[in-house]
Amino acid sequence: MDYPKIYYQDNETYGLGLSDSYQIDGYPSLEGGIYDVEAAVETFVYPVFLFCGTVLTLPLVVLLYRCSYAVWSSCFFLAVTLILDMVLLCVYCGNDWYIRIYKRNLSNDIISISNASCKVYSFLSSFVQYLSPWVMVVITVDVFISMNHPNRIYWMCTRERAKATLLLIVVLLTFINLHFFWTVGLTEENIDFFQVNRLCHLTYQDMTMEVFTQKVQPYIDFLFKHLIPFLVTSVFLCLILSSTCRNRLQKFDIQHLKNYFLEVEALFEMRLLALILSIWFAIIYMFQSLYEVLRLMFQGSETIDYIAMKKVDVTLKLLFYSFLSCKCLLFYILSAKTRRYMMGGAITVNRALTKRSQEYKLAQQSQNLIQESNDNEDSGVKLSTEV
Repeated sequence: MDYPKIYYQDNETYGLGLSDSYQIDGYPSLEGGIYDVEAAVETFVYPVFLFCGTVLTLPLVVLLYRCSYAVWSSCFFLAVTLILDMVLLCVYCGNDWYIRIYKRNLSNDIISISNASCKVYSFLSSFVQYLSPWVMVVITVDVFISMNHPNRIYWMCTRERAKATLLLIVVLLTFINLHFFWTVGLTEENIDFFQVNRLCHLTYQDMTMEVFTQKVQPYIDFLFKHLIPFLVTSVFLCLILSSTCRNRLQKFDIQHLKNYFLEVEALFEMRLLALILSIWFAIIYMFQSLYEVLRLMFQGSETIDYIAMKKVDVTLKLLFYSFLSCKCLLFYILSAKTRRYMMGGAITVNRALTKRSQEYKLAQQSQNLIQESNDNEDSGVKLSTEV
């Protein structure tokens, strides 16, 4: 069924590429069906994602950062990707939930504070979206090295190389997104005497830049945010699978690796977790890449089945947010080191709280004894005065 052409707002909603349309004549009602499902998901499921992606993830970041010294350099990248996931989850999933509950857009409130906030927020949001998939690409490469060339890990996958690789990626992606500081700005439009409309959008008055932003930039985003990371990850996963099927994987020389790594068993666990995350990442970004291809193909179409696109958008958001938030559950389920660390942390916190409670009780008892002593002295003075 064909529907009228959808006109999108100039300030695109931060998310997976779809923004809400204006209500127009002849357009189906935005109630019932997929819209009720979307409302239920944003109201009840997104808070669970936010809890898992923040509260349950923070201890893992500390653990993985420590493991990057003694276990594997990819633990450093795993810690970085968890931090990026928290940022993406809070900015996008948190904003969607906030819009649903309080009917306000936090992202719009932030970028409309000042011209500087508009530029910086636009740059950072795009930069994090670029950086997150490329960190997963590096993790996949490390998994390939650890499985196909395990005896080279100690000199190919070092913490110093990991930091240098991350720095190189950050510098390159910074240059790609640097244009936001001179192409995007905040403008104000007086609607009436009491109301001012603030809009963060393209302000660079140049026809070439406008054509580049509208025609070229979407394809650059598609290539470097979705397609190329997916293809590179898929290639290395296929190489790993091919080597596994041919039994060409080199075996670990455990005694040799123990000369360079303090916890070889934890290395096996982290390698398995990184492999699962890489496969999960490839599946999610395969669907996103297909969706982006269809969106770019039908971008100028006169008709669009908005209901079908809305269903796809809601499904992709749910899959993407689950990928960002539920990574931590894999660590708790599959990693014995993570469980030991969390158990040790829980015991330490319990001991600290117990000690604090005992100290509080002793202090309270001391205050009660002092109070009773003062009361007895006052009663003794009163009795002697009466005599």
